[in-house]
Amino acid sequence: MRKIVLVLALLALGTGALAQRAVSFRLSLPPAGLGLGLEAPLERNLAFRGFVDMNPLPSGPSFLAAGELLFKPDLGQLDRDLRGIRPYFGGGLAGRFAGPGEVGLHLSLGVEFLLDARTGIFLDGEYFYAFGGGRLARTVIGANLR
Repeated sequence: MRKIVLVLALLALGTGALAQRAVSFRLSLPPAGLGLGLEAPLERNLAFRGFVDMNPLPSGPSFLAAGELLFKPDLGQLDRDLRGIRPYFGGGLAGRFAGPGEVGLHLSLGVEFLLDARTGIFLDGEYFYAFGGGRLARTVIGANLR
C-alpha cells in the first residue's frame, strides 16, 4: 500500500513538473533526510510548493509528502537594498508514511535568498501536526533552481 501511495505522489509531482517554475533540493534535520520539491508562483506574492522528503531510519525509510500555499513577498518591493530576500510563511496538508501512515497539517516559516534570477537558497522551519495527535518539527535547508 505504501508503495502505491508513493508512486501516486511521485506521479502527481511529475505531472506538475510541466507547469513548474522551480525545482527544490532539500536537506532536513532532525531526523536527517533528503527531498525534492516543486514550486510554482500563483500570484505576485503567492506560491504553491509540493515536496517529498525521505528519512532513512534504521527500521526502514519514512516519507513526508506535502502541498502548501505560501505567502512569499520580495522585500525589494519595499526597499531596493533588500531585493532578493523573500521571507515566507504558509501551510497545507501533508502525509507521513512510516509504519501506519499519518495525515495532518503542515506549516512552514522561512526565508529564501536569491543568488541570481535563477538560483536561490532557503532556510525553513517546518511543523507537521498529525490529525491523530503526533507532531514533527524540523529545519530544512536547500536550493531552488528556476
